[in-house]
Amino acid sequence: MSSPAEVVEQLAESLDQDDFEAAGSVMAERVEYSVGNEVLVGPNAVVDSYRTASGMAHRLFDRVEYGHTVWATDDPNTFRISYSDTLTVSGETLTHMAEQRVTVDPDKGVIRIVNVELPGEREKVDGLLQRHGLTRER
Repeated sequence: MSSPAEVVEQLAESLDQDDFEAAGSVMAERVEYSVGNEVLVGPNAVVDSYRTASGMAHRLFDRVEYGHTVWATDDPNTFRISYSDTLTVSGETLTHMAEQRVTVDPDKGVIRIVNVELPGEREKVDGLLQRHGLTRER
């Protein structure tokens, strides 16, 4: 397996490209994804969550562009990924920021992903949707 940093970069790049098969391939069999009040377990559940979120974005917005930056932490197996989602609807564009903390077992791959809600980011997207008569699909 690649180094932990390479694994995290591959995960982030795969998600930027909506390549969910590649994203799942770097996850451990029992990967845990903490998002909101839920903990999803296993690559299929985690990948389905990412696929659903990206599908919703592509349905709601005229243009969706994903980007990321990977940051090291004090733990050589844990990284922070800052995601920037550039969302355009009816000519209005905003950049939504998100963050995840990712832990890698060098022998198994990604073992834990924790989604971090950044203050005000959800409200920014909701405001954009509201201005254009759109709502999030649940």
